[in-house]
Amino acid sequence: MKLIAKPIILALLSLIPLSALSVNAEPATGKALVTVHPENPGVAIPTDFLGFSIEKKILSIECFQPKNSVLINLFTNLGAGVLRIGANEGDSTFWSRTEMTPLSGMKTFGYTLKPLTIGPLSLNNLYGFSKQSGWRVIHGLNLGTYDPAMAADEVTYALQVGGSSVLAFEVGNEPNLYRKNAARDGLRAADYGYAQYRREIEGYYGAILAKALGAPLGGPATTRFCNWLPDFVRDFKTRIKLVTSHGYAISGSEKDPQSIWFPSIENLMRPQKDKEQVWLPKLEAAKAAGIPCRFDEYNSCTEGGRRGVSDVFASALWNVDFMLAVAEQGGAGVNLHGGFGAKAGYSPFSYRDNRYFVNPIYYSMLLFHQAAQGRVVPVECQTLANFVAHAVLGEDRKLRVVLINKDLTNSVVASIVAGLPNTKARVIHLTAPSATSTEGITLAGSAVAGDGTWKPLPGAPVSCVNGKFEVSLPAASATLLTVE
Repeated sequence: MKLIAKPIILALLSLIPLSALSVNAEPATGKALVTVHPENPGVAIPTDFLGFSIEKKILSIECFQPKNSVLINLFTNLGAGVLRIGANEGDSTFWSRTEMTPLSGMKTFGYTLKPLTIGPLSLNNLYGFSKQSGWRVIHGLNLGTYDPAMAADEVTYALQVGGSSVLAFEVGNEPNLYRKNAARDGLRAADYGYAQYRREIEGYYGAILAKALGAPLGGPATTRFCNWLPDFVRDFKTRIKLVTSHGYAISGSEKDPQSIWFPSIENLMRPQKDKEQVWLPKLEAAKAAGIPCRFDEYNSCTEGGRRGVSDVFASALWNVDFMLAVAEQGGAGVNLHGGFGAKAGYSPFSYRDNRYFVNPIYYSMLLFHQAAQGRVVPVECQTLANFVAHAVLGEDRKLRVVLINKDLTNSVVASIVAGLPNTKARVIHLTAPSATSTEGITLAGSAVAGDGTWKPLPGAPVSCVNGKFEVSLPAASATLLTVE
């Protein structure tokens, strides 16, 4: 090894900026060139793209009812949407027209797989809430206990009180996990597979359509790694109105820190292409059959979320990017799963101390609603930063460009070539003290109020200079640029 003389080393060091040698150096600022192509608009984003997914036993509680003004505000902030009721609890929730037990108060709720029977009061409240909020319902039915007649009667009553508020009836929840194995008792035998599931669905669909001809049906509500969906679409495409599938960005049970599924903020901030192989083939199978596909149970992390990942601001940055990626591929919508308990780490909202609270990921839905007004348009993004951009062209000819800086420490200055003659624009920002913040989140300078309302401040003007709009994004933040 050749030695370098000390004077030469000192001379080389003198050429390095002092900021590069300081342990307290300021974070770097990245650059991004965003070129939008509004001349080539793509698919229209459905107006009811946004959604929530809730466990079915919530219907035994005083929650979704037309007089719940705070919850109605939290829904109507997001425009039209879809509420999915079902999930794991759906397969242990039974239906009876003679069930008259009064609903419990919000303070008594909690996740449970113990059998429970709901009756007319639960569905009256659910569909009263649906009509008041303007949100339609994906109504989950119990397949855990095979009872087509019970399901058909529940469908008949739901259509009687809900009518057009019913988007689809979903039979069962994640049936590919029903089979018994060494780790769980299971709802079916160890050899349960798609063939057995198909026979059961035939029985349910037959019973339902015999009592309610034309009832909207959907499914299969399978998990992210399940390969049943293309077979289901092939076998039932003439009878279903909606294809549904589930997924999560990372896994709460993954123990290997090197895995892309390990529950960390860094993995949550990965490019969408690293995970799209999980959801995109399912969407493509539905599109090939001409049936809308909705990811009606999705969120950041399985196992109820991971503290410090799912309940912090980073989850909002992940979600707005994910939802826009699904919209660009022609997806019908995304329902974020969660509950109302204070321990529900990934839930968009929670209920504690006799009041509702919104969690960071809810703000990503607010931003999506502000942006997703029209057709997606192609975007080219040249950058070395962990930075992405999406764009939507509205019928009002306004171009809405979402900029997301997923870098946890460095800011980004983005130059946007809008592809329009417009020279005026405004920006609103989605910000928090840091990526790990659970409080202090604002969109357009405002937080959601205690009564569930949100009142954004006017956006700041941005001028067009030499054909470009320039926007600065702090680390871990997002911005909506509206070119008018």
